[in-house]
Parts: sequence; structure tokens; C-alpha cells
Amino acid sequence: MRIYKQLNHSERVKISVLKQSGASITLIGEQLGRSKSTISRELRRNAAPPGEYWPDTAHTITLTRRFRGCILVRNKQLQSFVTGKMVNHYWTPEQIAGYLKYKQKTLPSVSHETIYSWIYSTPLKSEKLWQYLTRRKRKRGLRKSKSAGASRIPNRISIWDRPKVIENRKEFGHWEGDLVSCQKNSQHMLVLTERKTMLTLSCILKSKTAIETSNKMVTLMERLPTQARKSITFDNGGEFAKHDVVAKELGIKTYFCDPYSSWQKGGVEHANGRLRRDLPRWMNLKTMDKEDFDEVIENYNSTPRKRLNWDAPIQAFNKNINRVALQT
Repeated sequence: MRIYKQLNHSERVKISVLKQSGASITLIGEQLGRSKSTISRELRRNAAPPGEYWPDTAHTITLTRRFRGCILVRNKQLQSFVTGKMVNHYWTPEQIAGYLKYKQKTLPSVSHETIYSWIYSTPLKSEKLWQYLTRRKRKRGLRKSKSAGASRIPNRISIWDRPKVIENRKEFGHWEGDLVSCQKNSQHMLVLTERKTMLTLSCILKSKTAIETSNKMVTLMERLPTQARKSITFDNGGEFAKHDVVAKELGIKTYFCDPYSSWQKGGVEHANGRLRRDLPRWMNLKTMDKEDFDEVIENYNSTPRKRLNWDAPIQAFNKNINRVALQT
């Protein structure tokens, strides 16, 4: 496979000399060991003034074009939009890129990789925009995760006995549940995420006990239509030991991940990571107003997602509710 290399300054000098001597594009290409299309493109793009070709000018034009910066540097309106969505709404680069490409026509589209590169570029380091990303990492790369211990759960049904139709996220009404902790594991909130639409329900718990967790779960989900609550999958934490209460009160099936396998309920794990930006580990949940907490959850459910074709979870959830209503 041939690897193309940019013309250097000495080659441009030779092109200029040969051109002034009246050599054809084909002959110039043969003399430099380049294709005639490369020579033709060089003379067309870097001619200054038109019809003339000077090696120093051509080289300067090329360097200017190469180092003019990414589109986020050149387009201040686009830059303002990206920054505003990250800082004010905590949209991820992928969500911003998806919205720009599919949901509007005013601004130019840009890939999520371009946004990440811009955020971590040297000129932007002082802005610390990485603080508004989901994981808030100073440098790009993967972090190792720590697994949580497993508990004995009475009447536990393994995730491997869960119907296959739940796995592909195409059927509506299947949930995942988890607890998120703050203040050195002394305060907790319950997080429930619907697998297909990514809608998330959450509330602050008075304690981490199994009975408190199950009661709050019932309170959150009993308002939903029956068709919107078919199953829920947990990890092996003792706070879910009263899953039988939830199953009986809501008429819902309950399943449990393998020990040390929280990735098997990746939807709620992803939600937890995003909620951490507004509800970090040092947050005192006891002093937080309910209105402020509800606003965090509302913002999460109102943010467009790639997997939902850039609909927000609340939009996708309502569409499925209406679809179920029409079918019945």
C-alpha cells in the first residue's frame, strides 16, 4: 500500500524551476517521482497570484492551511454552543455532536472526538472543561474499577434465568436498580433506570436498610402503568434483600446480577456516573432541597441520547407509554 507524503520545500523549488522552463505536469511528476495528479493539485491549490507558482509562497500557504486550528477554534458561535451545553446542562461530547448533526441546521456539525481533542488541547487546559465531563478526568484514558462484594439474597433469581427478550432492550418496561452513596457511604439515594428508554427515577433514602429501600422503590414505581413495570434487575447488595416485597406490591419480576458483575446492569451504572456530576460523593443529601434534587433528575431525563436517536429519555418513555396505550 502506497503512503502519501506531503511535498516538502525543496520539491516545491524544483516544481517552480521546471514550470518556468516550460515542462509539462507529466514531466515534472516524472522528475520528482510524483504522480501528475499530485503536481496538478499543488499548482492549483498553492498558486499565488493565480497562474504563477513561487515555492516560498506555496509552502507558506500549505502551512497556514494545516495549522489553522480545528473548527471549534475557528467558529466562536459553535464554541459557545458546545461550552454552554457542557457547563450548563452537562451534555456529553457525544450528545452535543449528535444534536448538532441530527437536530439543528444553524451550526456546523462536529464529531465527539473533535470535541474531546479540543477540551484536552494545550490552549484549553486552563479552562478545565474536563471537569464537566462524566468522569471528570484530567487526562484521557481508562480507569480501573473496583468491584463490590456480594450478599446472600433470599429467593434470588439469577440474571441467567431472565428471559432473553429483556437482554436486547427492545421490550419496554424492564428496569435496573442500584444505590448511590455520598458522605463516606453514610447517605444514599435509590436510582432506577428503564432499560429501553433510559428514563431514570430516583429519591433520597433515610437509610440503606432493605425495608426502606423496598418501600421507596414501591413509592417510585407504583405511579407507573402496569405495562411500564415488568421486571427489575439488581446487584447483590443487602439493600435489595426485600425484593419479594417489591415483586408482590408492583406485580414485577426481580432478577440479580452475578457477584462482582455490576456491568450486567450497565444502564443504571451509566446513569449513576452521569448523576455523580451533580451529586458528587461529598454532597450532603440531607441538606439538599427536594426541588434541587428533582431538578437534577429532570435534567438527566431531558438530555438527548445517541441510543435514542437523539430523543431525551422522557420523550422516549412517553412515546412507549402512548404506544402501549394504543395497543390496549
